Amino acid sequence: MKKLNLKSKLKKAANVLAGIFTFATVAGGISALATTVVNPVNLWWSIAPVEIAYFNYVITYTMVIEYLEFLQTYYWYSVGASSGAIVLGLAAQIRSIAGLKKVPMAIVRSPITLYQDVKNFRDWLFNKIEHLNSESAKWRRFFTVMKSPYSMLRAFGLNPQMAVGLLAVGGTAGTAVAVNEIVVERSFSNGSPGIYAAPSEFPSETLEKEMAWRKDNPDDNTLRIVLGNTPVEEINISNVSIGEAYTGSTVPSDKAEAILIEGKSGTTARLEIGELLFERNTCKTLTLSDVTAHKVVIKENIADGLSISQTLTSTLRNLRVSGGNFMADLLQTEGGTYDRIWLDTGNLTNTNAKINKLVLSNIVSSGGTCVIRQADIGELTIQFSQIGHDSNLTTKEFTVQSTTLASIWEVNNNYEVLLSEPTPPGGVSP
Repeated sequence: MKKLNLKSKLKKAANVLAGIFTFATVAGGISALATTVVNPVNLWWSIAPVEIAYFNYVITYTMVIEYLEFLQTYYWYSVGASSGAIVLGLAAQIRSIAGLKKVPMAIVRSPITLYQDVKNFRDWLFNKIEHLNSESAKWRRFFTVMKSPYSMLRAFGLNPQMAVGLLAVGGTAGTAVAVNEIVVERSFSNGSPGIYAAPSEFPSETLEKEMAWRKDNPDDNTLRIVLGNTPVEEINISNVSIGEAYTGSTVPSDKAEAILIEGKSGTTARLEIGELLFERNTCKTLTLSDVTAHKVVIKENIADGLSISQTLTSTLRNLRVSGGNFMADLLQTEGGTYDRIWLDTGNLTNTNAKINKLVLSNIVSSGGTCVIRQADIGELTIQFSQIGHDSNLTTKEFTVQSTTLASIWEVNNNYEVLLSEPTPPGGVSP
């Protein structure tokens, strides 16, 4: 009967454990050291988020960027700890004088060994990248052809003139649509969601990167306007649907407001608006708080419960905003569907953001509230709007809180009516 050599088995197990420990500590130390020194913020921005389908888990941009920022904050501590982990892992393999003698030759040979390992890894990685690029290009062409009648006709071998002619004659689309299919640029006037640094017509890559927009929430469809030091002549948003007012959409789960117009809470930075026109809009609720105005006009609205506090003040003049040659002209969008609309003062803390005229017109929102707060307004007009959702007049859906102050109040022809929210794809209650 063969005897069990327990000592030999334990030695082999110890060698395996030492190997695993060495691999884990050296690999972790090298990774942490390389990450600290290189600080691959831009690389991570280009590839995040990473979805691990097998575990149904998503590594978001924010999760990793916080780790990278931590390493940079404690740079030398990170370098020291990473180097110590590498040394500790290698030390676990040097358990005798004979092993110690092999170390110098291993170090001498290490550049060649490392080069061969890196070269093999490079070849493997590039082969994978080339394969993925090839597959990606094929899928991109496939979806482009499927979604675009113009592209599909071009894929069938027709020249551009013939493709455009067929579309125009067949009534599928005009020639302008065919051209727009080729180049579509995200912009405010095109009704594209995104984070806009007013007064820019195009989304701010810097703000979208800082706020991880579309990284941690790739399905986010918010129209956000971040105001800065540059005064804006006019911002006009009209004929749009928000939140659950159209099929397949909703207000983001961590947000309560479908429409939010606000200054900076907790600081002295406020919205300074010459004229604010809020007309023909549909809201679940509408709340005004911490607003100072020269004149407030509230007329011809219907609401599922009204509570309007008319608090007087004489501190604010009938202001208008000027900015001379450096004032921005106009941000205007007409038509579109969004999760929510959010206009705020961004990073301003003690300087007011200034708009001469803000127009919100014919906006149908559902699934979230409408809020205006932390604002100084020359003339505020709310008219021909519909506010309500629960068909209960005891709950006040249209609320002007006592923190809303004005020198002149004009409140007339507003009625309480039982209302429910509009249902997709955008119908309004009678």
